[in-house]
Amino acid sequence: MMKWFKNVVRLLLLISLSLSLSPLTTAQAATKALQVQNETNNSITTTYSALPESDTTTATSDSTTDDGNTTAQSNVSVTVLSGILTLEAVPNFNFGSLMANSTGKLKSNTTDTTGFTDGSTAGIDGNDDGLLEVIDSRNMTSDMPGFTLTASMGPLKTIDTDTSADLDAILYLSAIPLLNGDQQNISNSSKDLSTQAATIDSTKQDAPATVMNLEKGSYNAGIVSAKFNTPDSAKLHVGGTNNGTEQSAKKRNAVITWTLSAKPSVTQ
Repeated sequence: MMKWFKNVVRLLLLISLSLSLSPLTTAQAATKALQVQNETNNSITTTYSALPESDTTTATSDSTTDDGNTTAQSNVSVTVLSGILTLEAVPNFNFGSLMANSTGKLKSNTTDTTGFTDGSTAGIDGNDDGLLEVIDSRNMTSDMPGFTLTASMGPLKTIDTDTSADLDAILYLSAIPLLNGDQQNISNSSKDLSTQAATIDSTKQDAPATVMNLEKGSYNAGIVSAKFNTPDSAKLHVGGTNNGTEQSAKKRNAVITWTLSAKPSVTQ
């Protein structure tokens, strides 16, 4: 009996000690964000376990393909020609600064026509690459019909459009090889083809100078181009008299008109 009584007392003491050692603080819910990596779509989901469901946020990466590669799209645009002859590009010419009654070589193809009137005292179609280009798609064999390209030029005008101040000018164009889109000569024989050396005189606008004259069957279909972009490819002679007693530097511009004419496909 005494042994049983001691065991009961010992058990009561252990229960009392256990209650006295229990923590007095209450349990707190977790409030730190838990980040979970989703390996399928590379998104990261952030969950706040102790917040209302509406406060759960999701950050999603850019859309990807199934294999994980990002894709984008762009365009290829082209006008496909067939059975027509077109003038695609005409060049601008800049001769820098010249005195009256002098001649100078080409400086660049970039022109500044600020202050001049489009279509009247300034051309609107010229390019700054010196490119002269025709596309002939009238016959896809080597027996092309042929065409001519001529040019005429007006006088050198000033911004104020005072016609009494116009200066006559002569533009000299050198013979330049005619190339296709692969930079090969357009000739279908052993003889290379070029533009014609041309003298474009502003006093002879009614008599345009011939720049290209391709005969039937002498060239291949497609792009026909020449570049006037070197000092020796073009020269300009400015008319007038040099009055050394009057100080002036007048900006001038002349308009070149290019005319493309088809030769008939069939001749009688």
